[in-house]
Amino acid sequence: LYYAVTAQAPPLSPVDLTPPTALRPVCPAILEQVILRAMAPEPVRRYLTASEMLDDLVSAAGLFETPSGTTAFGNAAEQHSTDDAREQHMRRALGDDYELLDELGEGGFGRVYRVRDLHLEREVALKVLHPFLTKHPSGVERFRREAQLAARLKHPHIVDIYDIAGRAGLLWYTMELVKGPNVAQWIDRNGPMPLDHVLRLMREALSALAHAHASGLVHRDIKPENLLIDERGSLRITDFGLAMALQTQERGGVTSRSGTPQFASPEQLLGESVDQRSDLYSLAVVAYYALLGFPPFSGQSAAQILAKQTTDQIPALRDYRHDVSEELEVVFERAIRNDVDARYATAAEFFQALRQAMRASPSRLPADRVRPSFLWWRPRRPREDSP
Repeated sequence: LYYAVTAQAPPLSPVDLTPPTALRPVCPAILEQVILRAMAPEPVRRYLTASEMLDDLVSAAGLFETPSGTTAFGNAAEQHSTDDAREQHMRRALGDDYELLDELGEGGFGRVYRVRDLHLEREVALKVLHPFLTKHPSGVERFRREAQLAARLKHPHIVDIYDIAGRAGLLWYTMELVKGPNVAQWIDRNGPMPLDHVLRLMREALSALAHAHASGLVHRDIKPENLLIDERGSLRITDFGLAMALQTQERGGVTSRSGTPQFASPEQLLGESVDQRSDLYSLAVVAYYALLGFPPFSGQSAAQILAKQTTDQIPALRDYRHDVSEELEVVFERAIRNDVDARYATAAEFFQALRQAMRASPSRLPADRVRPSFLWWRPRRPREDSP
């Protein structure tokens, strides 16, 4: 397109790109904006899909104003910011089905928005998948199958999936809107969790995983960002099945937390087959993270982290948390052993081990009485001094 407008081939480096109007002043302003965004030096500023680029051009059709002077590259990019263009594209794609309210966050699979279902008149969460994950028809079909299986899961600690749809080059699914932080946000805000809160989340997560595993579904991406805490303080697991549905054709494990493998099991990182024990491993790593405030395995690269995992270089919980009993530490250590066969075989077995450890610790409440306040996750407000 640049060549067709300017009759000159663009430079190899987009940083050296000359704006079309500098070479051909009669080039319409909107056409220059589209070209400059599509060829921006930073990949994040470019269009995600051809449909988005087309919609951007069509939405401004007819506004072919020729600038009186040369348009600088930076100014043209600022006039059409990536965020504004993305929001416009989203609103056009959602059409009369959903009203876009605000963006909740972004993860490895896509962006999550708070939207209003205009047909059912309720607020839901809508996750738009990154286009590169669904560029192959086989990947889209695999995602739909896994999402349909996940939608059948009905459990108080699993986020409900409502619908799967797509339009204008985008694919999304809607799910229950959980009003509360995820575990990562809670830790970032408050630091390590109290032990009874961690035990409650473990109990609820193991109950949800037992239900999912009995249905033949393995999560494959248990991490703090996928563990949500609702307004009552209860755990809700989200993104069931997505890791399997959206994995690439190459062999390799699913990583998490912005591309780092801190919460993935060794067998995932090695590209080996996984089963429910991989979920239990990741959940135990999250428990360490919640208790310590940092993941138990760290490193500058995936190889360094994997080296610690495969040699069972597990930090001693009791060196950091004196409220953790020896019995509980043994339970958690077994759950993140490198040897798959040495771990707990099922969520039920893991749960029973936790209960026995709690009963063996007279200074702690038994597992069936770990019921902290519903609003335990809310940040504490500073106390006002009395007059």
